[in-house]
Amino acid sequence: INTFLKAEADLDYIEKRLKLDFINSSAENGCPAENNLAVVLENLKAIKSKHSALCSQVKELTSAQKESVDSIRNNLSSVMELLQHFEQTTDMEVETLTESERESVALLSAVSCTTAEVSSTKPLDGTSSIVD
Repeated sequence: INTFLKAEADLDYIEKRLKLDFINSSAENGCPAENNLAVVLENLKAIKSKHSALCSQVKELTSAQKESVDSIRNNLSSVMELLQHFEQTTDMEVETLTESERESVALLSAVSCTTAEVSSTKPLDGTSSIVD
């Protein structure tokens, strides 16, 4: 275990030393700060961290959206069943769905399917380097 701790400490020292060397050599060569390799590497770390956080947020939002769509679809299905039951047990006839209502039902089904496909096919755990 001590060997691993020493190796880790050595690697930390080497990393800090390389950063210092990059900063010093860039300053000596008159390179602007944005061209400094150490600064670029730090910016890259920050971007990777933000990317990982965004991936987690997208995963949470996708899950919440799927739950919401599923809930709406289940409630709509229950209402449709109640209307059918009401129509069968009474002499009253329930009006058929309007074109707009039928489009809404179709859209809701399509959104639910699309959400399920996206959440099952895209890795949103930060392992992908590109987010569509």
